[in-house]
Amino acid sequence: MADAIRSKVIRADVVSAYSHCPRKAFLLHCTEERGTPHEYQVILEEHTNVSRTRYLAALQQTSTSIRSYKDGNISSGIDVLTEANFKAADLDGYCDVLTKVSGTRRENTSTYEPTIVVGTQRIEKDQLFHLSFTGFVLGQIQGRPPAMGYLVTAGGERHRANLQPTYKIVRSIVERIRSWSADSPAQPPAVILNKHCPYCPFKSTCTRLAEAADDLSLLDRMTPKLTQRYHGKGIFTVNQLSFLFKPRRRRRRPAVPPPHFDLEIQALAIRTGKIYIQTLPEIQRSDIELFLDIEGVPDQQFSYLIGLLIHDRGSATHHAFWGDTIEDEESIWHMFVQKANEYPDAPIYHYGSYEPRVIESLVKGFGSESASIGKRLVNLSSHVYGKVYFPVRPNSLKVLGKFLGAFWTEPEASGLQSLVWRYRWEEKREAAYKHKLISYNAEDCEALRLLTDELARLRSHANSALNVDYVDQPKQNATSLGSDLHAALDHVLLYASVNYPKGRICFRPETDKTKRKGPGAPKGHQAYQRTVPVGRRTVIRVASKRTCTRHKGERLHNSGKDAEKVIVDLKFAKSGCRKMVIKYLGEERYCPRCRQSYEPPAIKESKSFADRRSVTAFEPGQCISGLFFDFHTG
Repeated sequence: MADAIRSKVIRADVVSAYSHCPRKAFLLHCTEERGTPHEYQVILEEHTNVSRTRYLAALQQTSTSIRSYKDGNISSGIDVLTEANFKAADLDGYCDVLTKVSGTRRENTSTYEPTIVVGTQRIEKDQLFHLSFTGFVLGQIQGRPPAMGYLVTAGGERHRANLQPTYKIVRSIVERIRSWSADSPAQPPAVILNKHCPYCPFKSTCTRLAEAADDLSLLDRMTPKLTQRYHGKGIFTVNQLSFLFKPRRRRRRPAVPPPHFDLEIQALAIRTGKIYIQTLPEIQRSDIELFLDIEGVPDQQFSYLIGLLIHDRGSATHHAFWGDTIEDEESIWHMFVQKANEYPDAPIYHYGSYEPRVIESLVKGFGSESASIGKRLVNLSSHVYGKVYFPVRPNSLKVLGKFLGAFWTEPEASGLQSLVWRYRWEEKREAAYKHKLISYNAEDCEALRLLTDELARLRSHANSALNVDYVDQPKQNATSLGSDLHAALDHVLLYASVNYPKGRICFRPETDKTKRKGPGAPKGHQAYQRTVPVGRRTVIRVASKRTCTRHKGERLHNSGKDAEKVIVDLKFAKSGCRKMVIKYLGEERYCPRCRQSYEPPAIKESKSFADRRSVTAFEPGQCISGLFFDFHTG
C-alpha cells in the first residue's frame, strides 16, 4: 500500500522525463522499474553533488540570513533557505536554495524564488523543466508561482531563467501524470525512440520492443508528428512504409531538387537490402587524402583530441594530437594545422557539422592564419543525406561504418561513451582510458575512409552493381525465371567450348537419363523423331544439288521428297531475348546410276557446322533438347 501511495506522488524527475519521453515518465511513476542508468548519467550526478556542496559552502560564507529548510519555514521570513523539500497535495518539489524577494508596492508581499545546482556547464532542457516544476509546486504553497528562477552550473555561474512561459507546459504534464494515477492504465505509452534514448536507463528494453514490432521510430529522423501521420494512414511498421514509395514521373527537363530525406526510400532500402541512389555522389579522389575526427567535451567547449588519418597512395598513418587540459587546446590545434599544411592540396574529409564548428571556433580563438583549413573540408554527410540511402536505420558514422566493414575495438564505443572515458581519465589519469580514446578516434577515421571509398565506388560502378538501384529510374529487373536464365547464360559464356561433344545449351538440373520422359522413341532408335519447338518460324528455301558426286556430269533426278533443317536460335535486344525458329527447306535428289540420295548443300553444311560449333553449358547432361546457338549468324 505504501508503494502504491508513493507512486502517486509526482516528482520533478518524472516531469523532466516526460519532456523527453512519456513512456519513461510512466515507468518511473507507475512501476518499480528503474532500468540501468548510463554511466554518463552517474557521472553527472557525481558532478552535481560536488557542485552543490561547493555552492552551498560558498553561500554560507557570503550570506548572514541563511537557514536550512524545515516544514513551515517558508513563512518565517528567512532570506535564504537551503535544501528545501516541500509538498503541495500530490506534488513533491525540491530545490537547493530558496531566495526571498520583495513584491511590488501594490502587492506588498514577498515570495521565494528557487535555485537549483546542476553538474553541467550549460543549461539542458530537462534541468529547465525541473526548475519550472519546482516553481509550480512553490506557487501552490505561497499562492503565487515565482516569475524567475536560477540555475547554477558546474563552474559556479548563476543563470536567470524566466519560468512563466513554461508553467503552462508543466501544468499539462502534471494533469497527464495525474490521469495515470486515476485510471491505472495496464500498458505504458507506446515505444517511440528519440535522441534521448542513449541517456535513458530503459534504452535496451525499448529498443528490443521496437525491433520486435518493426516500429517506425526505428528510422532516423522519424518524429512523433510524422509517426502519427503514418498511423492515420494505417502504416505502423517500417516494412509497410517501404511499399508507399513510388518513383516520380520523368520530366522533360530534369531539375536538380534540393536535398530532401525521404523516409519511404529509407524503408525501401532496408526491406530490399539495396543501396538506393537519388543523386550520384560527387567525390573527387586524390592521391593524398586526409580524414579528420575531433573528440571533445561539448558541455565545456573543449576539444582534447584531434585525430588525422593520412592516406598517401595506399599507405595510411594516424596522428593523434592529445591535450591533457584545456590550456593544451591551442598547442594541439597548431600541431594539427602544421601537419595538415604539409599536404596543402589534399582534401580533408569529415562527417557531420561538429568538426567545422570546432575548427571555426579554434580559428577565432587562436588566429586566422589557418583559415584555409576550413576551405579544404569535405563533409561526407552532405553526399549521403537525401542522395544515397543505405539499408540501415540511422545514418550515423558508426552504423554506416559497420555496414561497410569497419569495426571498433570497444563494443560500447560511441560519442557518449567517449565522454565517460574522458571523465574517468581526468579522475584517475590511467593510461588505459587514454588508449581507448585514441583507438576509438583512429577507428572513426578508418570508417570515414571506407565511406569515402564506397561513395566513389557508387559513382563509377552503380550501373553494374547488383545491390545498387536508382530512386527515380529503377533498373529493369527480370522475373525469377528470367533471373535463372540470365544466370545460366552467364555460365554458358564462361564455360563455352567449341570442342564440346554436344550441341545443346543446358539449363535444367541434372536428371536421370535412363528414365524415359514424354512420348515417342528414345534418341538413337530408328523411330525417333525430333520434336520441333512451337513458335514463330522463318522458312528459307535453298537450292537442290544438281550433279552426282561419284559420277561426274551425271545429273540428279527429283525424288519427290523434301529435306529440312530446323534451328532454334535466341535473338537478343535491349529489353531481353526471345526464341526464333528458322527452317531451311529444299528438295532432295538422287543419282539414277548409284541410287545415292543428296540433300541440298546448304542444309548439309548447316548440319555439319552445328556438329563442329556446338556449345554446351557448365554441367554436362543438363540440356534443353534442340536449343542451338548459330553463332555464325551474328
